[in-house]
Amino acid sequence: MDFYEKWLEYDYNPWILFDSNGRVKTLNQEAQFLLAEVTASEVFELAVTYANQSYGFKTTMIDLEFGKYEFFGIMVGYEDNENIAIRLYQRPPERISEPHLQKLSSHNIYTLINLAISTSSINRKHGFTTTLDPAFPEIKIDPEVFVKILNDIIACMEDSDTVDIQLSLKTGETIKFDGKRHPIFQLSIYGNLKPECNIALLKKLATKLNGYIVKKADHISIEAPLIV
Repeated sequence: MDFYEKWLEYDYNPWILFDSNGRVKTLNQEAQFLLAEVTASEVFELAVTYANQSYGFKTTMIDLEFGKYEFFGIMVGYEDNENIAIRLYQRPPERISEPHLQKLSSHNIYTLINLAISTSSINRKHGFTTTLDPAFPEIKIDPEVFVKILNDIIACMEDSDTVDIQLSLKTGETIKFDGKRHPIFQLSIYGNLKPECNIALLKKLATKLNGYIVKKADHISIEAPLIV
């Protein structure tokens, strides 16, 4: 791998090369993480939609959001009918710039989840199911913020069915604070989302956990560092 190939491989912005049928021919490291949040076919359709009408390269400023990833623009390029490439310009995550570490104390995350469920159950007719990774140690977290954000997410779910809560550790991803890298845990709440759910407020709360919100059609997730 030469210098320019290494530069592309370790670029902060995802880059993917497709063939004419939408199959991925090559991609960089960041694009591999992106494809855990969005399908390759969706990215290919995006490339085709914003490609130049004739051969060449075209940059478009556009706001995009795929899971935790937010982008402010894309560049699409092709020089023949066999290959097309896309580069997505990633907006830096605000959570990394000002970590909230001063008020953290150690807590049992299962106890906090049960507390949120108990509180939310008062106003709901339907119950909860949980699928929780049993191997979590006590983690350093702001308990009031954690329970509040979990209650607020549950409140975003229609009371027309059971709410499912899943806790797991994300593999292959870490976040760095004060020179140390920490694993990332994911707490996902599945249900029927209300259209009036205030995602912007949830994102603001999530920064107090040094984390972020991922919204999908059938669930909302909190992703935050597991600090022990």
